[in-house]
Amino acid sequence: MSTPPPPPSAAPTSPGAGATGIEITAKFFPLAFILNFFKPTIVINGTAQKGTWRTPLLYPTGPGQFTVQVHFAYLFIPTAGKAVTTVTVAPGQIVHLAYKAPWLVFLAGKLTAS
Repeated sequence: MSTPPPPPSAAPTSPGAGATGIEITAKFFPLAFILNFFKPTIVINGTAQKGTWRTPLLYPTGPGQFTVQVHFAYLFIPTAGKAVTTVTVAPGQIVHLAYKAPWLVFLAGKLTAS
């Protein structure tokens, strides 16, 4: 019987030597500049944390499989641009993900390995 991986830490950090975790960079199309007022939300295994646009943030985790969701709240839409993926993190590995917000907030975003 295996033990479940530890939950991600409460605060994202910048990458360091020997780190294990998930690094996420959230971007949007430049003409959608209004999204600067709506920060992305990163949800890793059910734990939600606020992110930033265009700045890669490392979310420390242990090794294991994680479900990652990225979205942003836009006016009356609590999960606009929602994108979900599952990643496997090996010991000492940093998984790099790139989130791209949709050009129209009613569409789904894209969350891919980079």
